[in-house]
This record gives sequence, C-alpha cells and structure tokens, in this order.
Amino acid sequence: MLLSPKRLMIVVAVVAALLVLLLPSLVAYRYTAPQQRGEFVTRPWRGWAFVVAAFRVPGDSELKTSGAALRRAAWVFRDGLVDPREVQLLFVPQDESFTLVHAIDGRTVTTTVDPEYRFIWQVQGSVSTVSDRTDTVVALLDYRSGRVLYNVRDDLTPEELAPGGAPGGTAPSGAP
Repeated sequence: MLLSPKRLMIVVAVVAALLVLLLPSLVAYRYTAPQQRGEFVTRPWRGWAFVVAAFRVPGDSELKTSGAALRRAAWVFRDGLVDPREVQLLFVPQDESFTLVHAIDGRTVTTTVDPEYRFIWQVQGSVSTVSDRTDTVVALLDYRSGRVLYNVRDDLTPEELAPGGAPGGTAPSGAP
C-alpha cells in the first residue's frame, strides 16, 4: 500500500527532524574520546554544542589535528620515560575546569585543569618505569595554545622517575 502524499510529507518531516536533532550527536560521537561518547547519545543537544564549538575554533589554534597533538606529545616526552601512543579529543564545558580521574600503577590520581578552549587533547600512553604498563592518560594538551595542561611525570614517585626504576630491575649502585 502506498502512502498518501500527506502521510509521505509527515514521514519525511519526522525523518528530517530526527536527522537535524541527531546528526550533530553522531559527529561528536565520532570525533571525541570513548568515555564521552555516551553523553552524546543520551543528551543529543550536546552534539549541537560540539558542532557550534567546532565552528568557532580559533584559526590560530596550535593543535588542530590529532597528528599535531601526537607530535607535540612525542616532543614533550622525548626523554623516553613516557611513550605517548594515542590522542583523543575531549569536549569540556565552557568556562569550567575539567577534572580527570585515572589510574597510575594502581594509584588513583585526580587532576583538575583549566583549558583555554572547549577542546583538550587527551594523550594515552605508557610509562616505562611503572610495574603496570597498561596505557593510561599521560598528558592533557590545550587545543588552542598547545600548552601542556597535565603531565603524568608530575604524579610519578621519585622511584618511578628514576631511569633504573624499571619493574623487575634494580637501579645500579655506585659501589663496586
């Protein structure tokens, strides 16, 4: 059975309304870190906030792409203690601090940062001198300025910062 022209227009209008409501959420879902994706599914209006913020990105932003952010992270951690492996985009509330809670070697660490803009690059990686070498958040980079908002080295113990502090090994002593 074919739909009447009136019913067809109603169906088209409903589908168009759903697309207009949900399309920005799908875009935000695609480009943000996995821990934020659920927010765009349960609160689709945040997708619109994401799209508006994306269109307002200052043209002089330092870290416009994930590649630029990963290169910056590699430069920050060029000493080899931290291995940055992946960057993910975080979308944060406007004019508010962002609080990160994550684990480092079994410890829970809480850090609060104040980004210049609504986007932050979250850098995932590993630290060679901790016993638990699973990936963790090793840095937060400001999208606009490129500055380091959080560095995992600030939360490492002196033993974990020492080059000989690798798990299973002991630091060499100076005595013969």
